[in-house]
Order: sequence, then structure tokens, then C-alpha cells
Amino acid sequence: MSPEQLLPAPYPVEISGWDSNEDFFVEMTDLEWSEEEKTIHVHHPVQQGALLFIRLVGISVRDGVCPVAYEAAAVKLQPQLLTYEISLKQILPRQHPPPTSKIQL
Repeated sequence: MSPEQLLPAPYPVEISGWDSNEDFFVEMTDLEWSEEEKTIHVHHPVQQGALLFIRLVGISVRDGVCPVAYEAAAVKLQPQLLTYEISLKQILPRQHPPPTSKIQL
């Protein structure tokens, strides 16, 4: 395995969501994506469990790229960088059972 394969690949992204003050924010950053995890660094304080939306930059909606919902699984302050490191967990849509209606005539 080459050293390049061991490092997470950075992807430019736009992240949006609500910070710990419940203020909406939008920030440009890099998504570090490895086989084990996805992480980002942001300047806004975000609470663990916060809902965040991430969209790849440089790809148009016409190409089928829409924001993807993530949960802030872990948040660590990086004081030397003045940023927060956030580990991401993708949120999947809920599966609702088909409605059962019993209409009697």
C-alpha cells in the first residue's frame, strides 16, 4: 500500500447548519474522507449531535450533487488551529412502513 493511500483524501465542500449558539452558518472547508471516517474542520462551534449539510464544491446540481445530511458524531476543539474537528456520521432517510388504510363502505 502506498503512502498516498494511507492519507485521507481532501475534497472541497460547503458545510451549513446551526452552531452551538443556534445561529445558521455556511462555511467552506475540506472534507477528509478515509475508509474509516469522514472529518471536517470548521471555525464555528458545533455541538455533538448537530445536523449538518455538506455539498461538494465545483460540481453543479445539474450533475446530480445535492447536499447530504450528516450528524456531528464527535467534536474536538483544535486550539492551535482555532478550529473544531468534527467526525461525521451520515444520516439516512427514515423508512416508513406503507400506510394501511381500511376503508369500509
